Amino acid sequence: MVHPVPANAKHRPIIGRLLPCQALIVFSAAALSLAGCAGKDTIYRDIGASRARAYERWQDDRNQKQTSENVYRGALSREQCVDIALERNKQIMAVVWEKEKATGRITEAYSQALPNVGFEGRYTRLDQAGASMVPGGGLNTYGLTAGVTQPLFRGGAIGAGITAAKIYSYMADERKQEVVQGVIFDVCKSYYDVLLAQELLRVSEQAVSLSQSHRDDVIKRKDQGIASDYDVLRASVEVTNYEAEMIQNRNRLHLAKSSFYKLLGLSQESEIEFTDTFQYEAAAANLDEAVSEAYTRRPELIQAELALKLSEQALKAAKAERWPKVDAFFNETYSNPDPHFSPGWGDGWTAGAAMRFPIFDGFRTKGLVRQAKADVEKSRVQLSDAEETVLLNVKQAVLSVEDARAFVESQKANAQTAQEGLKLVEAGYREGVNTELEVRDARQALLRATSLHYQAIHQHQVAVLSLKKATGAMLPQKPEPAETAR
Repeated sequence: MVHPVPANAKHRPIIGRLLPCQALIVFSAAALSLAGCAGKDTIYRDIGASRARAYERWQDDRNQKQTSENVYRGALSREQCVDIALERNKQIMAVVWEKEKATGRITEAYSQALPNVGFEGRYTRLDQAGASMVPGGGLNTYGLTAGVTQPLFRGGAIGAGITAAKIYSYMADERKQEVVQGVIFDVCKSYYDVLLAQELLRVSEQAVSLSQSHRDDVIKRKDQGIASDYDVLRASVEVTNYEAEMIQNRNRLHLAKSSFYKLLGLSQESEIEFTDTFQYEAAAANLDEAVSEAYTRRPELIQAELALKLSEQALKAAKAERWPKVDAFFNETYSNPDPHFSPGWGDGWTAGAAMRFPIFDGFRTKGLVRQAKADVEKSRVQLSDAEETVLLNVKQAVLSVEDARAFVESQKANAQTAQEGLKLVEAGYREGVNTELEVRDARQALLRATSLHYQAIHQHQVAVLSLKKATGAMLPQKPEPAETAR
């Protein structure tokens, strides 16, 4: 006799399989929703809001410029400006966080050698009571497990990781030294730029004053019938030309000060009096001594050396993948059903050691070792290139110092000659011996010679700074790199 089958009996297994799938789909959708897949419009909307807030901060700073701590008014020497820049410059502030990152990397490296302690909670729902391994077990199982795993052997990977992290920290130190020296160079050069702009403005102001006096003198001579209308016109044009040059030099000074305030991290509303004198100080440059100093002190070279050591440690870590990994472990479990397969709550523990030996990993380790070897050779090439670059920098700096010294001496004599020539021509013009054109030419020659003299002094100052930067001498002597690396 055939018994009728309920209409929904054959669908129950299917429904039993579909319900977990549907739940998984719901959980996946919820996870994606919580993840917040932000699109381009959302991201750029946030960026736009951030830029708007930045503009509002700028407005607030401008409105409070009289009380802002970034506004400085007063006299400052070049050394004082360097001290301010070392405290306020944004590049230095940013590179400090690289050191903090390196410290975190060291902590991360040590974690590979320290025990790993974890806690796990579990809940499982069975489809039917008979599926439980414990006689009389229910549909629900619970478990709480605390475990400790201590790495015992990693084939040298742990030591290589810790050494690499320390080397990375040393590289962060050298990077900071490089940035600090660059900021000091920029501040000193910018300070000299302002001094040069001030001198050029003063020269052009004197030229305007002299040309105005000459124009007035020509007008008087015209009234006396000695000069013509054309002479007056030429003298007036000369005044206008010098005034235009004065305006350009004044604008140059404003731009130089703005750049200087930016370097120091000061407000553009600051008003600094630059107290250092704009003068020439002779400096000697010896190529052999400069190269020796540069090879010892340049942060870029020390960074390249450290990069080579870092790649060597990475090679050790890659080779360690060929060795077995040995761990000791201890786990304590409190669960329902009991870990010993008894109904109700109970606890139990396990301890031991585990070894995982790689037999075949699809040539993964071989690929890692090959990449690490290539990085080592690449670091050697980069170190050699850095040495050549530093050598070129030093040679150029030494030659620039010598050229600038000769330029200063020649222009100093030329300016003195032009000054004497103008005095003679002006005296001859008053006596009717020299013409107005000769006076104008002599004045232009003096203006150009004086400007070139100041530019030569500025060029020499910058050349000396460049030599110090090329040799890594912008900062006091520091410990030897080998001692630091140890």
